[in-house]
Amino acid sequence: MDNHHKKKHIQKKKERREKKRLEKREITGEEVIFIFEKTLEGWKTIRIYNTIIQNNPTSKINKKITEKIATGNCKVYESELTKERYEYYNELREKIYKLKKLDLS
Repeated sequence: MDNHHKKKHIQKKKERREKKRLEKREITGEEVIFIFEKTLEGWKTIRIYNTIIQNNPTSKINKKITEKIATGNCKVYESELTKERYEYYNELREKIYKLKKLDLS
């Protein structure tokens, strides 16, 4: 396999993996950002979950997903958001990790 085909193969593999993970996560990058924001504001996960459901009844979110994401354990891909929103997501995720690290201390 020459270099061009290898790069193409790796890119396709990356796209398939990203698509699979997005389908598995079931919620949007914007919903992840919302969960991060509210977690940092001190909201309880049940309040975050209820607010998302009230604002978007078709969301596929559930309480378990909300709790998991509130720990910072959620990958959002660059392709889902604008460049600015993706950078903002990364900043929030970093803050969530620091917050959770303090909680464990």
